[in-house]
Amino acid sequence: MKNRAPPQMPTTLSISFQIPVPAFPTPSASQPSIAFVPPSLDPLGRIVRAYDRAIRACESFDHAAARESIGLLRAALELDSPAARSFDALYAWCEDAVDQRDFVGPARTLRALREAWCQVGAPAPITPRAGLPVS
Repeated sequence: MKNRAPPQMPTTLSISFQIPVPAFPTPSASQPSIAFVPPSLDPLGRIVRAYDRAIRACESFDHAAARESIGLLRAALELDSPAARSFDALYAWCEDAVDQRDFVGPARTLRALREAWCQVGAPAPITPRAGLPVS
């Protein structure tokens, strides 16, 4: 009996396609890319992201994540002013409501607070005063 070598299978399959390449980049030939934006280090951006996290947790009915994110907002407060104590009371109410499995009320409250913080960070529009020429 002779030892026969097993039949050889082709190891590569070569198929060539000719794809026309334009002489200069066009929108249809370009690859879409996502611009990398480094994380913002400004305090206002961090506050807004913390609100986003808390709102998302409330909207997904995630008790543990909602408690954690509202607790983070609450822990960031320095309770040395009446405004800070008012925020603390709102966050305490949100935590109590989440504990009672009411996620809608805290989500609405947190969304209103988030929108207020966003308005604080937006520059005020410049409006010409009456009677003065506009250059």
